[in-house]
Amino acid sequence: MRPIPEFIGDAELQLDDVGESPCRVQRFRRGNELYFLKTSPAVYADTTYSVLREAAVMQWLSGKLKVPEVVLTAQDEQQEYMITRAVPGVPLSSLVENKRPVLALFQEALRQVQAVPIADCPFDSGAAARLRELVFLLGHGLIDEDYDFSAWPKLSTPQDLLAHLHASAPQEDLVFSHGDLGDSNIFVSERDELYFIDLGRGGKADRWLDIAFVHRNLREDVSPRSARQFLAALDRPDVAAKRTFFEQLDELF
Repeated sequence: MRPIPEFIGDAELQLDDVGESPCRVQRFRRGNELYFLKTSPAVYADTTYSVLREAAVMQWLSGKLKVPEVVLTAQDEQQEYMITRAVPGVPLSSLVENKRPVLALFQEALRQVQAVPIADCPFDSGAAARLRELVFLLGHGLIDEDYDFSAWPKLSTPQDLLAHLHASAPQEDLVFSHGDLGDSNIFVSERDELYFIDLGRGGKADRWLDIAFVHRNLREDVSPRSARQFLAALDRPDVAAKRTFFEQLDELF
C-alpha cells in the first residue's frame, strides 16, 4: 500500500460525504490537480462496492467512455484503495438544484453508456449476479437499513423483497450499464462533454436498469412530466415491470 501514502504526501484529506455506499471518499490536491482517495472494507471485495472492481471497470472503459483516470490501486487485509483524478465539470445534481434543464443531458448520458460495445466486456452486472450479491449482503447484515417499502405495500421485510425479486427476475436484454446512473454520477463540462463516475456496478446488465434509474431521478427530483417525456422519447415501448424490478433491486443497496 506504500505508493498510496507516498502519492498523497502531506496533502490535506477532506471527507467527501456525497453518496450512500459503505465506501469512504476523500479529496486532496497535488499542485493544481484534484484527486480522490476511495476505500472499501475488505468484506465487500466480492461485491460491486469493491473499489478494485470499480478501478477495473474504469480502466476497461478508457477510450470507450469519459471516466476518471485511475492513478493508483492497492489493498491490504482491511481495505481496498483507489486514487483517481477528478473529472472536469459539475454534477447534473447541481443543475437540478438550480432548476436548469437536464432532460437532454440524461438522454445523452444514457445513449453514450448503452453505446459501449459489450462483446468483450468481462463484468457481469446482470440480475442473477446482483441477486447473489444481495443474498451475501443480507446474510452478513450489510444491507442498507434505511429502506422504504411504502411504494410496494405487499412487501414488509428484506426477506420478502428478496423472494419477490427472485420470483420476478426478468428476461434480460443486455447492454453496457453504468449501474447507478443518477445526477450525482454524471458530470457535464463547460464544453457540454459528459463524464461518468462511481462505476462499481458497471457491466453487462439489462438496458432497463439505467433507464429505471434515470426515470426515478427525473420523477423524484425534477418533475413527473420530465420523467414521462423521457420515457416517451425512448426508441422502444416502456416496460414498467422491468423498471419496477430494478428500483426494488436497488432498495437494499
